[in-house]
Order: sequence, then structure tokens, then C-alpha cells
Amino acid sequence: MQVSVETLSDLERRVTVQVPAERLAKEIQDRLQSLSRRVKVDGFRPGKVPFKLVKRLYGDQVRYEAVSELMQNSLHEALTAEKLNPLGGPRIEPKRLEDGQDLEYCATFEVLPQFEPTGFDTIKVERPSAEVAEPDVDRMLDNLRQQRVTWSAAERPAIEGDRVRIDFEGTIDGESFAGGKGDNVEVILGKGAMLKDFENQLIGVRPDSEVEFDLTFPESYQAAQIAGKTARFKVRARTVEEPRLPEVDETFAASFDVKENGVEGLKRSLRENMERELRDGIKAAIKRQVMQGLLDANPIPVPKVLVENEIEHLSKQLHFPADNKDEKTRQLKAQLFEPEARRRVALGLLISRLAEAQEIKVDNQRVRNFLETMASTYQEPDEVVRWYEQTPRALDNVRAMVLEDQIVDWLLERAQVTEKASTFAEIMTPDPQPTEAVRQE
Repeated sequence: MQVSVETLSDLERRVTVQVPAERLAKEIQDRLQSLSRRVKVDGFRPGKVPFKLVKRLYGDQVRYEAVSELMQNSLHEALTAEKLNPLGGPRIEPKRLEDGQDLEYCATFEVLPQFEPTGFDTIKVERPSAEVAEPDVDRMLDNLRQQRVTWSAAERPAIEGDRVRIDFEGTIDGESFAGGKGDNVEVILGKGAMLKDFENQLIGVRPDSEVEFDLTFPESYQAAQIAGKTARFKVRARTVEEPRLPEVDETFAASFDVKENGVEGLKRSLRENMERELRDGIKAAIKRQVMQGLLDANPIPVPKVLVENEIEHLSKQLHFPADNKDEKTRQLKAQLFEPEARRRVALGLLISRLAEAQEIKVDNQRVRNFLETMASTYQEPDEVVRWYEQTPRALDNVRAMVLEDQIVDWLLERAQVTEKASTFAEIMTPDPQPTEAVRQE
């Protein structure tokens, strides 16, 4: 058997296999002889069917089966001999299948990249340091009050913070447009659910009043067909309501299942939760920087098949349609998920190789500590820990996260780390994204 290997790209290989005609002929002959001993043909006793008749009746089928199995077996032999480990199923293309000729075919596939992680001392990390201050607790308390807000009718002009229910209709050059009309739409002024210029026009409206105004959409507006254009809006305000926040008292504290020390007990519980969230937030911020630094220091090629698998995984998490036969669906998935998929695949390869090269094994005690800490937030923590220990897939996910944490610790020992003073709000609040829609669905 002859085998040749071509390198088509960094990760793509083509293996050409040529199997001697004698081997294929013997395989076909052996199969036909075996079949002749057990095949049933009218007019002949079992085992007495003439070989030529068996060959004429079943020759094509036997040849197909022999070629298929011989391709499978010979490819395995070739890959083992060449020390190649394909990712996913190889794409096989027959080159020669004529009677009496050698069996020849090509198998094309991807392999894992070969690399050694490096550049650990070039990774730069700013380690944020912060504490939960009293104003942070007060703001969290105010957030809880906002969650329990009630609304009452306001017989006055609307101000920021009010809730206004409106009907609106917009036209551009006298024509309606998609998204330009709404009935009984609830708008809390100042929340940014609609374009700022739109909300500003609602300041001062009274219940059961109407207002008209022009609004120019931003050039970067998400609906390209109306970006930069000016629309004329007619708005009818149905109601204006003002918020009423609950008092922070014993009743308010009890509503959050605080059974002791009333308001002070609620504040203490909030502080404990916030301190845990802050620790997790600092850990996450450091991990993001370390992982990005590792990626930047090690730009490696990533196999397409692994990226495609990760795209599918990400799309399923967001309940995206699973139809891969539709070209538009595939393109949209790639547009939405490919950058993150490539990042995850690259990090997975880097972490795996780094753990292997540095002989970093999962610390079982850290796994146990992780489970107990996570389970402590549930009513029956022992049951949670037991469930994970009895569910292999879930436990494997936890072990993978712990290994990542160990890798981060190992890299931090070699990275350039500086301290950065920060605050709870800076660490826990993501950068706000401006809203550029008349109406957010």
C-alpha cells in the first residue's frame, strides 16, 4: 500500500492512498466464496450455487461493500503509520475504481495545530482593588426600591422619571415606515428605551394631550433605510404617571425574607452579597485580561471544524434556528458567533496545551471548594454538591472551570501585574451601550 501526505494549509492535510489491485481482488473473491456457501437461489441446494452465478447476481454489491470496508481499513492504517489524527470525519474522494486497477482515493481533513505556548512575561494585567462602601449599599437599597415601584396618575406636565403611555405615528415625506407606529406604548422618561430626542419631546406633555415634532434619525441608526432621515411624528399622550417608591422600613425588609434586625439586617445581607459579587467581579476582570494576554502572545491557527462546532454550540444556547441547510441562516450564524467561537477554540487549545506542557492537573480540593461555595447560595447545599458529584457531565464542566482558574494563577505568577484602585460600581457595572432606536422591541 502506498501513502502520500500533502499539506494544503496550516491545518489541512490530504492523504492519498493506493491499495494494490490484488488486495481488493482477494477481498472480493473471499466475500463471494463466503456468500456462495450460504446464499439461497431457486433451483439449487444451499452451498451448491455455482460461483459464476453468485458473482453475476451479487458481484456489484459485494464489490461496493469490499471497496467501502477496504477504504475504511486502509485509511486507518495510513493515518496510524503517518501519525495523523483527523478532526471530524475525513472527506473521501475516490480517484480510481476500475476493475483490475489499484484502488486509489484521497482523504482530506484538518489536524490540531502544533505549537508551544510562550510570551507569558508579556501579559499585562491590572488587578482592580475595591471595597463595598456604604454609598454602594445605599445605591443597591435604592435599586431594590425601584424594583418595588408603584405608579399613580399625575395631573401635571410630565417630567423625567414619569411613565407616559402614548400612541405615536411617524412619517417620512408623508409615507409611513417600519417601526414608526405604536399604540399604548409605555415610556419611562429618562430610561433611554427610545431615542433621547424622542423622549425629550415628551417632557411637559399632559394626560390626553397631543404633540407633533420632527426627529432626525442618527446616521448610524440600525435601520439603514431611515438612517439620517427626518421623520414627522404625531404623538398622543394617554396618561402621565409618577413613581412612588416604598419606604425603607421593617415591612420593606421583611418583603426580602429578612427575619432579624429589620433594615439593618437587610443592609448586612446586601453587603455580604455585594462583597461576594465584588470578589467574583475582580476575579472575572483579572481572568479576562490574562486570557486576552495569552491569546495576544500566541496567535495560533484554529481548525475550521472546531470553530463551526462552537458556532453551533453558541447558537443553540441562544435558541437560534438549527437549520444549517439554509445559506442565509449559516451566514447569519457566522456573522453573529464566529469571532467568539474562534476566540473560545483558540483559548481551549492554548489552555489544553499549557496544562499538558506544564503538567498542571486539576486540583480535586479546589473542585470541592468550588462546589461547596456555589452550593452555599442554595437552600440545600449538600443536595447540590451530591447532584454534581453524581452527574459526570456537570462535574466535568466544573473541573474544566477549576483548571482554567489554575492556569490563570500560573500565568499571573509570570505576568506583569499592577494594582489599580477601583470602585464597586466600576467593577460591577458594564459600560453603558447607547440606545439608537425609536422603539426597543
